[in-house]
Amino acid sequence: MKPEDQERFPPITTTLRDGRTVALRFLAASDATALGTFYESVPREDLRFYLPHPLDRDQAAKKAARADEPGFVCVVAEAAGALVGYAWYQWKEGAGKSGFGLCVRRGWQSAGLGTALTERINEIAATVGPPVMTLTVQVANTRAVALYRAMGFRVVRQGRREKDQARGFAEEPQYWMERRVR
Repeated sequence: MKPEDQERFPPITTTLRDGRTVALRFLAASDATALGTFYESVPREDLRFYLPHPLDRDQAAKKAARADEPGFVCVVAEAAGALVGYAWYQWKEGAGKSGFGLCVRRGWQSAGLGTALTERINEIAATVGPPVMTLTVQVANTRAVALYRAMGFRVVRQGRREKDQARGFAEEPQYWMERRVR
């Protein structure tokens, strides 16, 4: 997101249901290493929920390099100097819809961090970006599906995510969901 837009949304600190606090701030170009470490913390069995892009250090460097690009917003959750979650949305110029993604480190799940990140993204999206946010989620990712529904996303289509032979993930059912942000 452009630095002038970022200034309208300063970092915030939020307390999770379990009493832990996290800082929510925009991803910075200097976060490439921390984001790579975060990606490496995602267990193999959870990687299938974060397709199509890989969660590796190369992808982390690419995402961090985009931190100030128009059409890309990424909010990270930081605690004790480590990234413990992030949410992003992005769009192409002139598009009526944006894509959305979320990832929370194990040990930080089910504490309200996914909700806090999604609420922060929704707050920003209410003034920056297209009026509709979209996502895909595997049907088997029941906690994410429940979170997205609670945050106002609705299923607009159901289908199958293609298998990823390179990483050994099978084809599986997924939802396409969307939410009006303004």
